[in-house]
Amino acid sequence: MSRRAKIAMLSLTALNAIALVINVSLPTRAAVGGMTYNDLIADLDFVLAVQDVMQRCRVNVDIARMECGSVK
Repeated sequence: MSRRAKIAMLSLTALNAIALVINVSLPTRAAVGGMTYNDLIADLDFVLAVQDVMQRCRVNVDIARMECGSVK
């Protein structure tokens, strides 16, 4: 492998490691209301809504697609 390819691979690996550290270190926030994960799992309405989605929907991870039944 050429020296240039090795440098490129090493650089990309370093950038990936930096992105991983930043991604893991930031606190998780909900899109609405700035709630933390602990706030969300303590909210009974949210828990029931997630359970309902889990029961109605089927997720195909291979093609990143989610299919849900009709919403009441």
